[in-house]
Amino acid sequence: MQFDTTQLEHYPTAPGVYIMKGARGEVLYIGKAKNLRSRLRSHFSAAMDERYSTRFFVNRVASIDYLVTTTEKEAFLLENTLIKRQRPRYNIRLRDDKTYISLRLDAKQEYARLEVIRRRRKNGAYYFGPYTSTSAVRDVLQLLQRIFPLRSCKDSVFRNRTRPCLLYQIENCLGPCVYEVDPEEYAELVRGVILFLKGKEQEVVRMLDERMKAHAEAMEFEKAARVRDQIAAVRKTIERQRVASHGLEDRDVIAQWSAGGRIAVIVLTYRSGVLIESRDFVFADYGEEAGKVLYGFISQFYHEQKYIPAEILASAEPEERELLEEWLGGLKERRVVIGVPQRGEKRRLVELGIENARERLERAAAGDQDREELLEEVHKKLRLKKTPRRIECVDISNISGTMAVGALVVFADGEAEKSGYRLFKIRTVEGSDDYAMMREVLERHFRRLKTEGGEMPDLLLVDGGKGQLSIARVVLKALGVTGVELAALAKGRVEGRVRRSGAGSEEEHVYVPGRKNPIMFKSHRAVLHLLQRIRDEAHRFAISYYQRLHRKRNLRSLLDELAGVGPKRKRILLRHFGSLAKIKSASRDELKNIPGIPASVGESLYEFFHTQ
Repeated sequence: MQFDTTQLEHYPTAPGVYIMKGARGEVLYIGKAKNLRSRLRSHFSAAMDERYSTRFFVNRVASIDYLVTTTEKEAFLLENTLIKRQRPRYNIRLRDDKTYISLRLDAKQEYARLEVIRRRRKNGAYYFGPYTSTSAVRDVLQLLQRIFPLRSCKDSVFRNRTRPCLLYQIENCLGPCVYEVDPEEYAELVRGVILFLKGKEQEVVRMLDERMKAHAEAMEFEKAARVRDQIAAVRKTIERQRVASHGLEDRDVIAQWSAGGRIAVIVLTYRSGVLIESRDFVFADYGEEAGKVLYGFISQFYHEQKYIPAEILASAEPEERELLEEWLGGLKERRVVIGVPQRGEKRRLVELGIENARERLERAAAGDQDREELLEEVHKKLRLKKTPRRIECVDISNISGTMAVGALVVFADGEAEKSGYRLFKIRTVEGSDDYAMMREVLERHFRRLKTEGGEMPDLLLVDGGKGQLSIARVVLKALGVTGVELAALAKGRVEGRVRRSGAGSEEEHVYVPGRKNPIMFKSHRAVLHLLQRIRDEAHRFAISYYQRLHRKRNLRSLLDELAGVGPKRKRILLRHFGSLAKIKSASRDELKNIPGIPASVGESLYEFFHTQ
């Protein structure tokens, strides 16, 4: 069923957001418009030309919903929110769903430490990042440890250590856990770390130089020599990091390159003139012009950024540039300029970004070819009706039926799409009944997809054998779900004995509907490895959720033994410390000074945990 364009006459001419949907109610495309009727007409009048965007999604549109807004800016903000929530197939979608690591430093602590974290909290601490490369962060930490020897041990270890660690022996820590360390000297190290991570290396050098002279005047020559070595290390780092800019500005460079039906976008991050990070994104090219692509990219990329530079250099002028600048300026609370340089040093930075985007796309194309061939092998080996671009897998995790959980993972074009991952706490099944648990998870998932118009998988993989496969068939049929093919992956038994593929490992069997015996993979090991990888990821995801629930139950059961700690105080404790381990390792003073909990209860908690 195709959308009847005569209905456009009844659409309003006001600004707003339109939502194009397919025949199954799935969201295909979300856009904003200053004039909804005019904008939608332009989509369908373009059906006469050969633009990729038209061929890809306009002919698939069965219905169009819309939301009217007061202004175009309101429409822009609503469009941004809906794209992130609905993740429509034909919009620019940043598959960048990892929780990136950051560095945290709480300068309020007497002996602060630099630690790697994944979640930021508004607690007055300094946060640096996020960083995409864990290896790069490790290198930074090692460098900082040599220049600024702060402690690296956790608070619980720091409080209970009785002798210095190896880092102290190699002079990469001052050893405040055991020895007396001047708090002011330590605070100077903390200040140096903060300046260094903010990209203010020259200020670090000036600070260290003053300290070296002060030590020399006080005839503390050993300390002066140590600071001299620190200055040399910082200067060496400055020379190594000075990459592509003569200025000292904070700016981002955003460049794109398209070829072979794919687009690569590179973001080069410069802070104080130093290139500190690059991030790349590759997604499908539906024939949109460069300005439209950059508009969609910038509006999504900066939506979650903690820091926005005053200048953004782009390889092409994004659509609605003034609107984007106004929005970014509102987030930053000062003016933000998006420039498209044509010559000079800034143009050279953009060309560097374009070259990186081109190379990234070439690497992606090589990987895409391998994944495309692999998905075609899955198509042929499982005798599917089409190539499984979107594969979902469900796994159930429980121990004797207790705290049972379900997990669903999504792989798109052979790669994990973590935005589609879902967790399910089993609600209706008591005891150890894997079939009933699988039924509950599948019913809840596919009912939600049908209700919300979510994207259906091409292939549903269940962890188990013929029983789980049969449950999946029954659920999909009962819900009226069509077009989703099925397979089950299980460690196999044939004729009452476990079949082994060598080295003591059980052989995997794949079952598909309409076939009595499992499919064998002697000449298609790569297909089996892909299915195993998807199943193992679902198992990992389920186990991690189960462990979180288990830890919370342990916390509740332990605290239930302590008088004076009811449900409200349990929530306060968990929110304040985050885990049972941190509550156990907390000091007496920390437990006695928790907002919302009396000091006497904190005292009891300390005694309780330290006499357990």
